[in-house]
Amino acid sequence: MIGVFDSGIGGLRLLDQLRQRWGQEDFIYLADQAHVPYGSLDRDTLLELLQQNLRWLEDQGAKTIVVACNTASATGIARRYIGQAQVIEIISKTCELIPESARKILVLATPFTVQSHRYKQVLAQQRPQAEVTEVGLSCLAFMIEHLCPKQEILAYLQGELRAYRGKYDAAVLACTHFPFAREQFAEVLQIPLIDSESIALEAPKKAGQGTLRIVTTGSGEQLSRQLHQLMRWDTVCEHVQIEK
Repeated sequence: MIGVFDSGIGGLRLLDQLRQRWGQEDFIYLADQAHVPYGSLDRDTLLELLQQNLRWLEDQGAKTIVVACNTASATGIARRYIGQAQVIEIISKTCELIPESARKILVLATPFTVQSHRYKQVLAQQRPQAEVTEVGLSCLAFMIEHLCPKQEILAYLQGELRAYRGKYDAAVLACTHFPFAREQFAEVLQIPLIDSESIALEAPKKAGQGTLRIVTTGSGEQLSRQLHQLMRWDTVCEHVQIEK
């Protein structure tokens, strides 16, 4: 079984891609919507939540856990997790998708991810000649999580990013919520956009039954509505309470 973890709905598009690749694998998706957005939390609080959430996924049978949240990945949880499951973070794998020709790279992320400078660190190793600019978008994950209208999101991005329009070779949507606003990013920036949906992962060694379970620490009904509106999935989502 593969576990996919995100603070909210952001990882659903990555989950969809993984299921298309490995349709016979069993998946469990956990959204920690009781604590979304992660980008405004401090490091110690985040690490404590991540240990609890990933341990819960492992207890449900997940042998591999994909942390589909850039903010969570920026804490270094992949190497800090206290458990037996393999934990995969997405930052380094997302950076691998940036074209070799890109010399000026714009990284758009939550404030926590920007403050961690994790993208700059990874890109400094992968392509030391690149010029990397990191920009924090403090409101966008919240707006997407709460299904704000597209025009409101567009207006927000115009205010935050107009100065960067056409000045970079590529922009990394370094939060898994952000691709839900890909159309608005494209209109504002007019440069190629990179996200984590196509990251390369090692195929499972053994197929499962093709089952899918989607759970949230928030409202199951709300997540079901979000799934229907954003993904056109009619899936019943469960509420779970994860204890320390």
